[in-house]
Amino acid sequence: MSDGRRWRGRVVVGVGIACVVGAGACVDGVPGKDAAGGLVVTTVPTPAHLVSGGSALVRVELPPDADAAAVTVSLNGTDVTSAFREAPAKRLGRPGRALLGLLEDLAEGDSTVRVSLGDAQADLTVTNYPITGPIFSGEHLDPYFCLGELAPGRDGEARRFAIGNGDVLLGEAHGEDCSLDTRVDFVYRTTGPEPTFAPMPEDGSSPADLAETTTTEGRRVRYIVRLETGTINRAIYQTAVLVDPDTAAPTPWAPPDGWNGRLVYTYGGGCEAGFFQGTGTGGVLRDNILSQGYAVASSTLNVNAQGGCNDVLSAETTMMVKERFAETYGPPLHTVGWGGSGGAMQQLLIAGAYPGILDGILPTLTFPDAITYFIDTAECRLPLRNFLNNQDPPLPDEVKNAIGGWSMWEVCDRSLGPRPNRIGPDDCPASIPVEARYHPVDNPDGVRCSIYDGMRNVFGTRRYDEIEPTPVREFGRSPQDNVGVQYGLEALNAGLIDTGLFLDLNEQVGGWDIEFRWRPERAEGDPEAIRIAYETGRVTSGGGGLATTPIIDERSYLDHQANFHASYYSFVTRQRLIRDNGHADNYVIQRHVRPISRADENLALMNDWLDAIALDETVDDPAMKVARAKPAGLQDACWNDDGLEIVEPAVFDRNAIFGNTEGRCNELYPPHAGARIVAGGPLTSDVLKCQMKPIDAGDYAVTFTSEEMVRLETIFVGGVCDWSKPGVGQVPNTRTWLSYGPSPVNRYE
Repeated sequence: MSDGRRWRGRVVVGVGIACVVGAGACVDGVPGKDAAGGLVVTTVPTPAHLVSGGSALVRVELPPDADAAAVTVSLNGTDVTSAFREAPAKRLGRPGRALLGLLEDLAEGDSTVRVSLGDAQADLTVTNYPITGPIFSGEHLDPYFCLGELAPGRDGEARRFAIGNGDVLLGEAHGEDCSLDTRVDFVYRTTGPEPTFAPMPEDGSSPADLAETTTTEGRRVRYIVRLETGTINRAIYQTAVLVDPDTAAPTPWAPPDGWNGRLVYTYGGGCEAGFFQGTGTGGVLRDNILSQGYAVASSTLNVNAQGGCNDVLSAETTMMVKERFAETYGPPLHTVGWGGSGGAMQQLLIAGAYPGILDGILPTLTFPDAITYFIDTAECRLPLRNFLNNQDPPLPDEVKNAIGGWSMWEVCDRSLGPRPNRIGPDDCPASIPVEARYHPVDNPDGVRCSIYDGMRNVFGTRRYDEIEPTPVREFGRSPQDNVGVQYGLEALNAGLIDTGLFLDLNEQVGGWDIEFRWRPERAEGDPEAIRIAYETGRVTSGGGGLATTPIIDERSYLDHQANFHASYYSFVTRQRLIRDNGHADNYVIQRHVRPISRADENLALMNDWLDAIALDETVDDPAMKVARAKPAGLQDACWNDDGLEIVEPAVFDRNAIFGNTEGRCNELYPPHAGARIVAGGPLTSDVLKCQMKPIDAGDYAVTFTSEEMVRLETIFVGGVCDWSKPGVGQVPNTRTWLSYGPSPVNRYE
């Protein structure tokens, strides 16, 4: 296991695998159809080989002239026809004719669903996994601290999960997989000057201050929310939907009147080591979403600060929670991702690597992914701050800014720099008991709180001999690298620093080891981890699912507040789409300052966008359909302090790295950069380890003395970064739905 190979998935699979009657066949996970338009059998919304919890929602598409009463269905030879009924009419597109059946009590492993209609027959293999997981994310993290095992909070009280109706979960009876009993609660929205959610009376009476709301479909309903709480994949999940408890319980055949058929899935921010269950979700009791009739779902493993920055695990959990939701209410017409910062990371990574789980995404405070974000944070936190803050005489802040490309030195010194050390092992979340944490001498087998140890399911492990004393266990592979990087290159060429400071900086900046301790040598990323990061989509690219995912990126501008949520990350994300697809027609950038918010407008625009895609029945290229369906009024724009909209393309001028003022929006909200871009790196900011080239005097706008040139060649004995080439091992990720670890499906040996 030390070479990491058992941890990698390599097989491409697809969403909604189906087996079909007639000459058609299942190819690459895409359902075929016979020439006569015969039976099509699928599981919804989850692929048939990835269902969980002992149940599966099966949809049978019928030929136009078929007699639904003549259809029979069996499960492993046992007749289950009674479990199927006419599916509700679709809200979009042609209604079609279909049967919908909820199959329960599935054994773990493979089962065969056989659908017969006269002489026609279709078989579908359904593979069921435990509700505790895992499915495709690889082996469960160990140790894993359940709610009742978390370290006490600052007040000494046990950590708790607030349900939203006034009750809390303490996790006393969690069991081996952190499992809690599923419960259903009803809350309502109050009227009055300060409306809130309150628990419904236990006697079933209607509160005097019960509000009403009108959904996007024009239905006027009592504002009562059915709130389901339980555990899936060792995480605490919640779903919230407008449901009147005085009506019949919702089913996939009879969804509640208050639900508009759409699902919003919320993701929480941060990026910390995993290893624990968590005490909150991305938030489901959201008035602005629920009041319109949207359903909302999330789980504790969809909060990046609790899920270990592990997007594969977040994707798996999203899929499983969404399946549970569909088995209660019916499959959603589409699912929209929602969340900022670490929540934006998850949306982009899931949409890219596991397309179909999210149909459109609404990231805010965008970071393209965790791995490349840590290029900036690692270099600022340790080598750059170590050098720039310890010069005698002290360097002016404007010189430090020029080297880092930041809007102000405080971005690095107070925001990026002191931030918790996510790629090091020692900065554990407070929820992890102190006695369980790693120490190289006192507790070498403890929990290492590096995100790469939390993602060893993807990156694998290896023994790092540089650690003394060398522990018995292995560490998660790290792809972080700064070999050959010429820090401050663009600042030198712009005349903002001199050759002496440039040489001192690159001679003394150094790097770090696997414990994230400074060392005079540059940091060298693990070659296998670098390759895996690209090939598996842990570094987002324009390939995979992102090429055809509608994206509205709402950027609240914080550059002027010395905040590490720099606006240039939105341009980084877009540039990757442009590089790999030739365009970014599916990506819209909006910029403004708080308290302006476009959340409600963007949800409505995203819904219109996805509806238009669903109604497009052409066989055109999916990317073309996405671009064509984009609402006419949805364009790059910014808003000034008075709320005035300025519509113009969002442009990052690579040649104006130290003061981009091209366009009115850039005058209001100038995007800055990071140290790698000032070092000459591409705007895509996704080169983990650069390819090297010999030093070329023509790359510099200044002239080095002969002594300085000798010194430069001594600093960079192996050459300097050649930014005209892709990074070492860098390829666009085009393979999706990869599985990791010992899963019987797509296991990589």
